[in-house]
Amino acid sequence: MKATKQMLHKKLSYLWDYYRFHIIAGVFVLILIIAGICFSMQNNKPIFLNGYFLNADWGDELAGKMLEDYANSKNCDLTQYKAYFNSSVYIDTELKDQMSSVAYTKVMSEFDMKRVDFFFANQTIFDYFGPKEAFLDLEKNLPNDLLEKCQDNLIKTQQYDENNKVVGDYVAGIDVSNTKKLKEYEKSRKMYEDSPVIFSVAYNTIRLEEVIDFLRWLDE
Repeated sequence: MKATKQMLHKKLSYLWDYYRFHIIAGVFVLILIIAGICFSMQNNKPIFLNGYFLNADWGDELAGKMLEDYANSKNCDLTQYKAYFNSSVYIDTELKDQMSSVAYTKVMSEFDMKRVDFFFANQTIFDYFGPKEAFLDLEKNLPNDLLEKCQDNLIKTQQYDENNKVVGDYVAGIDVSNTKKLKEYEKSRKMYEDSPVIFSVAYNTIRLEEVIDFLRWLDE
């Protein structure tokens, strides 16, 4: 028995002495393959719903609770989807500091890849993004019953042409400050201290029906 253990030890020592770099390389390649498979599985998950709470006073914990509550109402297992309600982005609209520039780039990159579905914003951020036509024209895209229900809370923003001249306005937001769900969450913390909560839809969302469902849920 002792001789067998010694022989095994010698073989392992030999393998390590002469093939250690091969072994290390093999383990490294295996780790990369496993990581690649995990990343691919995660990346191939469908998106449930993505939203940014821009310049909000909430933390991601409260935003995450809203996402979880909404998903539960839809009997959705979030482990099977990609989804985020991101409340950690702050953008100074003058983009004077590096953090604001990075945050703006991140949001617009997600936006361009059609990964963002909706925004919560205060008046300042709404006035900044609205004229850039980042928001969907709600008057043309929401169902009539929902428009009628929200008609007193619809918010317009100016519309510009390619020469930066005002050519009109469009309905780009809804004041959702008094919706039932939001008032419940704001018992813990207000989203914005000095502004109504304005809900807008990304103009290029490919999940409009899901956004409409979420908007209805806010006032259930």
